[in-house]
Amino acid sequence: MQRANNREGLMNILYCKNSFAGQISGADEITVNYAIEMKAAGHSTAVLLVHQPPLGDGLTARLGAAGVPLSALASQTMSASLAVGRRFAIRAMRAFPPGSLMIRTNSRKLVFSLLQRYHHACCEYLTSHRPDVVHVMTPDPGAVMFIRAAHAVGIPVVYQEVGIPFHPPGFEEVYERFITALPLCSDVAALSPSLALELSRAVPHCPTPRVLPLISDGVTYGPLTNRNGDDSVCFGFAARLEYLKGPLQLVEAHRIAHLMNPKIKVEIAGEGSQRGDIILALRRLGLEENCRLVGTYKTLEERSRFMQHIDVFVLPSLTEGTPNAVIEAMAHGKPVIATNVGGIPDFITEDVGMLVAPGDTRTLGTAMARLASDEGRRTRMGRAARKKYERLFSAQAVQPLLVDFYQRVLGGQHSSDGVMAQRAAGMTHPWADSSQTPQNGLEPQRVNQVI
Repeated sequence: MQRANNREGLMNILYCKNSFAGQISGADEITVNYAIEMKAAGHSTAVLLVHQPPLGDGLTARLGAAGVPLSALASQTMSASLAVGRRFAIRAMRAFPPGSLMIRTNSRKLVFSLLQRYHHACCEYLTSHRPDVVHVMTPDPGAVMFIRAAHAVGIPVVYQEVGIPFHPPGFEEVYERFITALPLCSDVAALSPSLALELSRAVPHCPTPRVLPLISDGVTYGPLTNRNGDDSVCFGFAARLEYLKGPLQLVEAHRIAHLMNPKIKVEIAGEGSQRGDIILALRRLGLEENCRLVGTYKTLEERSRFMQHIDVFVLPSLTEGTPNAVIEAMAHGKPVIATNVGGIPDFITEDVGMLVAPGDTRTLGTAMARLASDEGRRTRMGRAARKKYERLFSAQAVQPLLVDFYQRVLGGQHSSDGVMAQRAAGMTHPWADSSQTPQNGLEPQRVNQVI
């Protein structure tokens, strides 16, 4: 990574993560999109992982196509060995639930210890490539090592929280270990005003978080008609098929909605441990003909086809940060039904969709039935969703915030010093000066009633 000419305002930004977690990983998408879009704006960017990405990884291919270098500290053999160990630990926890806590705790301690061994290799990489700023994403097992290594070689390091601190349940010990490294960071950021507020509440001694929204890459948007060849209304879900994403809640809500409107269909994209449970639930409820599991989309084109095919996007998660899939649906002009968790209430307002309480399958089913029966409302919401995407999450909207964030870090300014500078620079992003106030004026966890 060549050092950029700072006199021209160009910078070298290194994005760091422990590994790529696979398809439909929000943190991975954010990392890749930031790197690609900042590269497109003329800056020099690169991505550094601890572990090698899997062969044929779609994110790696996207980085390569954009000319963004990707490197890994660990050998392919070590990365593969740890992946095998992780799968073994997961099987052990499923086979012996009473020992799950002990297995999880000991596995995390082992992984954390192993990762600290890459500190010297990371310092050598940073010394050799000398980026202007190191940007660490999520408190994954490599985050502490990356932060300490950047601090050790004197390179400014920033941390970005992409979810809710100390969430989901069971990750408390991970955060307790991670936050010991936060004082070494020059600045911190979160994805939305509500998430910044939650970060300040959970970790009060960290710097005041700056809001840096995710970037969702551009898509071709246009109205589509007669997608299914009939008059059905299709609701789409795209996430890991795991408990916290609420796929079984969606199946139950589908049952309720289908009783009210038999024309409702559901398409589910993703893979995970609850796939078998979903299939069994669909059989038990007699919904097999009305719900299709399409697997995980692996390319931007597959994702776009999925989003174009559906009429409404649904995400009944029990906990979230800022879900990429929701933003992608908005970019495709789709209304959204989601739960009022994490940062979702900052941008899913009544003009673009509906919010329900997590776990409330009856209200979720009712919301689905009401939108299915009102094509005009779906159209209005979809148009409003696309406009909100352009204002909040397009590259044109977010790039100025990223550039300003990095430049102030290099200038030694703290987040709280930047509001006047942002305004003077003519920034128009609605979250440019909202480091701790939810954009919609609501406190987190408040419910929008279905009307």
